[in-house]
Amino acid sequence: CIVRKMAAFQVVSASFFFAVALFARCDAFGSGAPDAACVSMQPGHLSDSNDPNSTVSAQNSTSPYSIVLGSSSYTASGTVSVQIVGPVFKGFMIQARRPSMTTPVGSFGTGPTDTQQKTCTAAADTMTHTNTNDKENITLTWTAPSPVVGDVEFVATIAEEKVTYWMNVKSAEITSGSALIKATAFLIVLCLILTQFPIPFPIPFPIPFPIP
Repeated sequence: CIVRKMAAFQVVSASFFFAVALFARCDAFGSGAPDAACVSMQPGHLSDSNDPNSTVSAQNSTSPYSIVLGSSSYTASGTVSVQIVGPVFKGFMIQARRPSMTTPVGSFGTGPTDTQQKTCTAAADTMTHTNTNDKENITLTWTAPSPVVGDVEFVATIAEEKVTYWMNVKSAEITSGSALIKATAFLIVLCLILTQFPIPFPIPFPIPFPIP
């Protein structure tokens, strides 16, 4: 009798831990991007929850989604609207990064329903979903870092469904306002110099232009 009770207890315990593990895997997709995705932005979805090797690969086709920005430049501590445009989707993860870098910069404000802030390296530097409800054309607000960090782009992973998602969806790059101010100031000074000291054309030497 004791042996039977122990066997039954082991079966119940195993079932409980299996259910917890299964729930954890489902919840990882349903309640937002996992911490493990902070750098790779790989969601780690499984086509078979019982097989840890059944990882679903990202789509190779052109993404039906795009990231539309409210401005082509930013200033220190300034805000920029960020909209994910495209068909209905379930989940997403988005960060602002310097081109070719993986560390997020700046922070996101409180988003619309079914979205949440996430901390990867700094508070609210990432946005993701809170559930698998349908989402479409959501708009987020990003606050730039201070001081500015140069050119920035927004990078996202967007899941139409658990097994259908696109990675490396990028926005156009935006430039820091200070760089634009420096470039404009240089052009103004150059024009003033040319007004006072005209140069015959064609110009016999290249005019250096500072790279922001």
